[in-house]
Amino acid sequence: MDIPRIFNIAESAHRIHNPFTPEKLATLGAALRLETGTRVLDLGSGSGEMLCTWARDYGVIGTGIDMSQLFTEQAKLRAEELGVADQVKFIHGDATGYVSDEKVGVAACV
Repeated sequence: MDIPRIFNIAESAHRIHNPFTPEKLATLGAALRLETGTRVLDLGSGSGEMLCTWARDYGVIGTGIDMSQLFTEQAKLRAEELGVADQVKFIHGDATGYVSDEKVGVAACV
């Protein structure tokens, strides 16, 4: 399963695929009082910006799942770029039916 090609074309150069900004993601992370080791499940993770920056800034660990193969690959590259690939993983798949094998502290769909 993959998202429509037009969305990949239109959004592929964006790190964040919604009306959020990096500052708003940081504010959300602070409001959640994220702590090192908090497990985060990011449903519809896009290019992984939220999960990767929270891993870098707060020390969270977690999984992102997105139905775009392109965005999933971009998320993996972003994790490498920020040095958090050992803290996060990204799965290509449909988040609507995804059930985590592990208990999470935060489940997000932003």
